[in-house]
Amino acid sequence: MRSLSRRSTVSLSVWACLLLFVLSPLAAAPQNLKDVAELMKKSSLSQQDQKQVLEFFQKKYQKEKDLTQGNQKHLIQGTEDGGGYAGWFFKAKPGDEVMIYAEKGRKWPMIPLGDSGYFARVEHFPHFSSVHYRYDVNGTRLPAGRFSRFGFESYEWKPESLKQPGVPEGKLTKMPAFKSTKHYPGTVRDWWVYVPAQYEQSKAPAKLIVFADGGGYCHNDGNATIVLDNLIHAKKIPVTIAVFINPGVFPAGTRGKQEYRNRSNEYDTCTAQYATFLDEEMLPIVRKQYRISDKPEDHIFCGASSGGSCAFSAAWHRNDLFGKVISFVGSFCDFRGIDDYPSREKNTIPLDQFGPWKTAHDYPGLIRKEYPPKNIKVFLQDGDNDLDNKLGNWFLNNERMAAALAYSGYEYWFVQGHGMHSSRHGKAVLPEALVWIWQTDSKK
Repeated sequence: MRSLSRRSTVSLSVWACLLLFVLSPLAAAPQNLKDVAELMKKSSLSQQDQKQVLEFFQKKYQKEKDLTQGNQKHLIQGTEDGGGYAGWFFKAKPGDEVMIYAEKGRKWPMIPLGDSGYFARVEHFPHFSSVHYRYDVNGTRLPAGRFSRFGFESYEWKPESLKQPGVPEGKLTKMPAFKSTKHYPGTVRDWWVYVPAQYEQSKAPAKLIVFADGGGYCHNDGNATIVLDNLIHAKKIPVTIAVFINPGVFPAGTRGKQEYRNRSNEYDTCTAQYATFLDEEMLPIVRKQYRISDKPEDHIFCGASSGGSCAFSAAWHRNDLFGKVISFVGSFCDFRGIDDYPSREKNTIPLDQFGPWKTAHDYPGLIRKEYPPKNIKVFLQDGDNDLDNKLGNWFLNNERMAAALAYSGYEYWFVQGHGMHSSRHGKAVLPEALVWIWQTDSKK
């Protein structure tokens, strides 16, 4: 048989390669952040890889008009282990150096996608981790965007947070929307009242617990009414009526075209005003219908974030009304504007309007200096992945609160964890907090 020439052999090899290329399927386009993360693990991305990553992110951000300011929200994908993936997408000039900077000295260079001017990054984060980040372009740090933080945390609910067979259920009533006429005139708010099944008008007065941001505590996971049902039935806590109150809002049209939330004005202004608002405007409605103890040591105020610092403000300034505080991720930080300091020439708020101590950042100093101590029992909870921004470091400020309470001899319990700025951990430990706070001798 005649042997093939060298030229024929080369031609056959070329055709074989072309045929193999045609028959071989292209790498599947990434469908989620995990796929993108695997793709971007390569030491260098091919043009095809870059194209696929670019198309993935462009599809996710097709409604975003401007990706150059760092205001766009990151992408999140959770994993079964409680952690998850985070993805960032940014627009700059081809050749720019774009970085992502986060607290605790962390930084991640964004990967340019060809000469498109688009940059991307995907990172995997473990359970109980959080990131508060900012973009940096060629060494210039951009302001933190509205969505510049995320975290991963999950908790198992204790039996007291789940409905149990044979436990009588209390009644939760959604009250008519409340319109303030005195302390926060013009505001309207939703609220609910819970009455346990064991409550009887003829017996001893019930205890009281008030929840700030109340709608988040009487619905969904960690429902406080279920916790109260279980603990009261087990006689671990006394019969307690709960009042769940949302922050006030100014309806659209009263302060412009859009609805205006009054939460910060109510919760972050550290005066007696909010507690007095409750005492004079809302609680009389509840007192009129139910027998409630008038002793401050029988009243708890519970809240998270600014609601937590508001709870402490209520007990501090109106100790005749509230003697117990439960604070989750409390915002004991400095909410003052830069022009609202006594040492600056432009003081937007006169010192005598709110007094020299105007934000919850100052409570540790007040606690140490107040003598004799006020009659307040305090439960604090926070995680070391809480916020760290221009208002302060939430976890460190909760540590300052705990240290001050310890120094001055207050009865307190500080539960520390690794969660971020959310009420999830607080809701998970709510059963323990309620049992502890009603105990008569329970120093931690």
